[in-house]
Amino acid sequence: MFTSRKILIVEDYGDLFDLLGEAMALLGWESIFAANNQEALDMLEHDTPSTILLNVRAPVTNGINLLVSIKAHPTYAKIPVLAAIGRRGGLTRECCVALGCDDVISRPFVFAELEMRLSNIMSLERRKLISSTAPVSLSFNTSKRSSTGVDRTPVAR
Repeated sequence: MFTSRKILIVEDYGDLFDLLGEAMALLGWESIFAANNQEALDMLEHDTPSTILLNVRAPVTNGINLLVSIKAHPTYAKIPVLAAIGRRGGLTRECCVALGCDDVISRPFVFAELEMRLSNIMSLERRKLISSTAPVSLSFNTSKRSSTGVDRTPVAR
């Protein structure tokens, strides 16, 4: 489902848009931005990102309310969310994960850590997709035997 590397960045501090956009482009991501909850929901209606970077403690945008809305939606709930939290805020990593975030990064963050966390989220998403596919049953073809009498060529069923 998530084949592109597109990220929705929900941040109410507009000066960060350019900085984050440039950094994400260097990391190979296409960025789309929302400055508040309504913009984020509108963006999701028109464009499905492969992940969301959400400032959950923004003074203007209440990221927790947006997170709850996203995770309650039948389609949006499948989009991985990376929560950005302040180091001194009362919101903990455990709380964000309990609310449905796939990972948490502390602000201010280093771009190398952002890259690592996004990579981890995308790897986790791939593992979820792989595990949700139908299992393949393997058996051995007994009509062709090797010199030991066993054909070691697996046959998918």
